[in-house]
Amino acid sequence: MSLATALRGAITRGDLGPGERLPPERELAERFNASRTTVRLALSALKSQGLIGSGQGQGTYVREIRPIRVMAMDQDKRDRRAENNAATFNAEVARQGGIGRQRIISVGPVPATEETARWLAVPEGTELLARRRVMLVDEEPYQLGDSYYVHELVRETAIAREEPVEEGVLAVLEEANGGPIAYFVDELSFRMPTPEETSVLRLGPGACVVRVVRIAYDADDKPVEAFDQLMAGDKHVLVYKVPAG
Repeated sequence: MSLATALRGAITRGDLGPGERLPPERELAERFNASRTTVRLALSALKSQGLIGSGQGQGTYVREIRPIRVMAMDQDKRDRRAENNAATFNAEVARQGGIGRQRIISVGPVPATEETARWLAVPEGTELLARRRVMLVDEEPYQLGDSYYVHELVRETAIAREEPVEEGVLAVLEEANGGPIAYFVDELSFRMPTPEETSVLRLGPGACVVRVVRIAYDADDKPVEAFDQLMAGDKHVLVYKVPAG
């Protein structure tokens, strides 16, 4: 059994708990009858997997990661929104014993890019409204979330104000559009983060990000919202319930 495998097993079993410091390299080398080079390679592998971290004065320690389960197919359903009375993210985090909060970064008009124009089925350059925010769990950043709307549709609503929407964004959007949202389409992609994303989301070495673009459609198959989420890959478990029939 390799040193990396042995340490990974100890972390997985809980023998080494979150925040616990690993023995020094010299001690690990003696315990596993390995060279210092082998120890460094093993620790480097565990860092790249996001299992351990290191810092000045902290040594090498087991990272404390508390993934939240995201019920991806249920979170924006109308009955779930009515039950939560607003932000489904905050309510889902609370259900799992944490405190969820959204920090608004900016709210304002932007021209549609090639990508956002495709999502909302409008010509490139159309004036959109963008709501940009960071989603936090117990004050730890978990997600970046940018929502886009045709500006003309929402300019006179609470969505256009730089403050939380108490009644829930989707409820306000349905009222502005004159009818309910009929369905959502998710686009998922996976990649490594940019340096800026790593800093904002406080990602450990080797942690990837999951990009989920959720597009909301009305009964006429018109897209009315594009929600571009960037999730820390080591802080989320996405759960999809897929009908068999």
